[in-house]
Amino acid sequence: MFNQIMENIMHSGNFTTHPKTLLLAIFTTFVLATTLSGCGNVNPSEVAAKPEATERGVPVETVRVGKGTVRASFQASTILEAEEETDVIARVSGIVEEILVEEGDYVEQGQPLARLESSRYRLSREQIAAELRGVSQELTRMRQLAGQQMVSTEQLERLQSRHDALSAQLQIAELDYAEAVIRAPISGHISERYVKTGNMIQAYQQKSLFHIVNANTLRATVNLPEHALRNIEVGQQADLQLQASGANEHITAAVARVSTVVDASSGTFRVVLSVPNENHALRSGMFARVNLHYAQKHDAVRIPHHAIVRVDQSNYVFVVNENKAQRVPVSTGIRENGWVEVTAGLAEHALLIVTGQNTLRNDALVEVVEL
Repeated sequence: MFNQIMENIMHSGNFTTHPKTLLLAIFTTFVLATTLSGCGNVNPSEVAAKPEATERGVPVETVRVGKGTVRASFQASTILEAEEETDVIARVSGIVEEILVEEGDYVEQGQPLARLESSRYRLSREQIAAELRGVSQELTRMRQLAGQQMVSTEQLERLQSRHDALSAQLQIAELDYAEAVIRAPISGHISERYVKTGNMIQAYQQKSLFHIVNANTLRATVNLPEHALRNIEVGQQADLQLQASGANEHITAAVARVSTVVDASSGTFRVVLSVPNENHALRSGMFARVNLHYAQKHDAVRIPHHAIVRVDQSNYVFVVNENKAQRVPVSTGIRENGWVEVTAGLAEHALLIVTGQNTLRNDALVEVVEL
């Protein structure tokens, strides 16, 4: 190609009188020919091929499906109450002479709490006792005379009735004298003292003298929805979370009583829990949250509840299979604290998608971040 260009230049005859112009034309022609020659010899196989873009999957987080214990529970709130507590009242009238206990004291059943003025009851008892002794002596003589048929049977019966009446009056007088000492009807702590020395007390008055609380066993009453009635039985365990002194404390309780009557206005029934308190660490009036466990399964396949996708009233989960999301229908059972039992559809050790599953399609490519 270069030789042909030069021949054409020389035959034109235009450069015979301009040597510099001729040299410039020759150099330009050489560069142009070289460039064209190089372009014409380019091998397409030598051109570097651009790498194809790799398709990336949807980023998801996964966990391995495992087994564990799940429990079905009902949650409720309650106030702890003493199983045994009572107001102490006086059974006889009188003026308070002495107070024997104070608030906070622990008393045993039958222990004296206070004393009333009792001289009148003592004298009444002695008077009736003296009269009864006289009637008893006369009754003895009348029986001897009746054996000799010297007195009528009617006289003997009247005297016998008199003797029986006095005997009953003496028992009442002795009881009144004994009840002038106010005693504890139950064992427990004195939570309130309402009476003072010198107060005039009337028999069986509504105002109490003391309030006693037996805190050895407390109770917690909860109201559960009627659909739970068939699942609750005496003896079932419950966890109580107490909030005292700014710290949470867990106590185990048991179902003591279950009401079979459903309140028509609220649709609930009452359940009474028994809370042991031998060390008296708990107090009546404390607030507690109750988890009442009515079913429990061990070694059950369980998954986080947020991994479930609800579609058309059915439950599904997504698992990873060869870097693709596979939608699997599952059947569920007990739910507890964020865990759900899977009764069918999912095997242990499957790679379960727990984040990003709500926007996935079946067989979608995924990029796994395993937790």
